[in-house]
Amino acid sequence: MQQKEHIFWKSVCITVVLLTSVVIQSAIAGDWSNTTTVAVFDGKLYSTERSGELHVTDLNTGKWRQIGNAEFAKTRFLFAGTNNLFTIESDGTFYRVNPNDGSWDQVGKAAEWKGTVAGVMVEGRLYTVDTSGTLYETNPENGSWKQIGKSNYQNTAFLHGAGSSLYTIEKDGSFYNIDARGGSWNRVGKAGDWKGTIGVTALSGMIYTVESSGALYQTDPANGAWRQIGNAEFAKTKFIFSANGSLYSIEKDGN
Repeated sequence: MQQKEHIFWKSVCITVVLLTSVVIQSAIAGDWSNTTTVAVFDGKLYSTERSGELHVTDLNTGKWRQIGNAEFAKTRFLFAGTNNLFTIESDGTFYRVNPNDGSWDQVGKAAEWKGTVAGVMVEGRLYTVDTSGTLYETNPENGSWKQIGKSNYQNTAFLHGAGSSLYTIEKDGSFYNIDARGGSWNRVGKAGDWKGTIGVTALSGMIYTVESSGALYQTDPANGAWRQIGNAEFAKTKFIFSANGSLYSIEKDGN
């Protein structure tokens, strides 16, 4: 990947990358240095911390506050649903979390999602891949789940959605479009073109990836066509996500 297109951005406590111009600054540098998971719900950033705290951040100002009690130290995955947040804990148990007060309740049977390595919420359904290479669809309202297709996903590194579509990036850097109904898949673009990916998100139907080189890329998932966005300044990115028409990153130093 070598094509390049410039945009303007500046470092903020959460780095905001606008695809058209400059963006924002707020809060205190390093505020997200202990962040373990992130999800965007209702235009706000929700994050869990090593301390077990659940935080909500106003992305316009960078101001954050704790929600509920510090009960999220074992959270491995955080997802935004239609009306609630959801977590998968280190023991594989699935929880529904109230985004207003942090209260939670278990969904489904304990430990049913143990071994999950990647997951994404698409159109109100949770899709996960586990260590066996199996793709599952879960109804987050009641925890019922079903296997999708065959166990072909042992090498999946990232699972993501754009609109109603489901995609994976494999450990060899290949990009696949997944049929969420039957589990069939087809490669998009050239094999290995996404090798080195360290983070992925979607915005306006496009997939955005950050690579270990620090480069940020935009990919059209319909055909695999990609282009570099800006300079290679994202090598220290820990999380990349989208909200309110913009891309955001949290760096390893918590900025």
